[in-house]
Amino acid sequence: MDFKYIEQLLDRYFAAETSVQEERLLRDFFAQDEVPEHLRKWQPLFAGEKLMAESRLDDCFDQRILQLTGEEQVKARRITFSLRMRPLFKAAAFVAFAIVLGTAVEQASVVHEADGEELRASFEGEDELDATETTVIDIRSANAEPTDTTYTN
Repeated sequence: MDFKYIEQLLDRYFAAETSVQEERLLRDFFAQDEVPEHLRKWQPLFAGEKLMAESRLDDCFDQRILQLTGEEQVKARRITFSLRMRPLFKAAAFVAFAIVLGTAVEQASVVHEADGEELRASFEGEDELDATETTVIDIRSANAEPTDTTYTN
């Protein structure tokens, strides 16, 4: 049998140029008992790949590894849309609360300023004199009673 094709496949395999079918052909070839002497050095490589492909990890593997490392197994938690959006809902509620509070404070200050203006206007109106009224105070003697005379034009 001519093993030139197998040698060419090996060269292409190590250059990463083989197809899946060609790699399967190499695995099948090296799985035989009768492999030429000059190609036997590559037999463990392809036999190991076959063993790795056939071996599967059982369901208890993760638990045994976690026990060996001393870590607890973490269960996956399902994240729903509402859980994912919860921080956004909290932020929106905070912004709405801040806007309502700010509006209430602003309205209270406007009402307080308006009440202060009315109060000032009522006090200012009592102290003001009309343009037609004049007040005269007699300050001639200390014992004399002050006389208040109002003249109207």
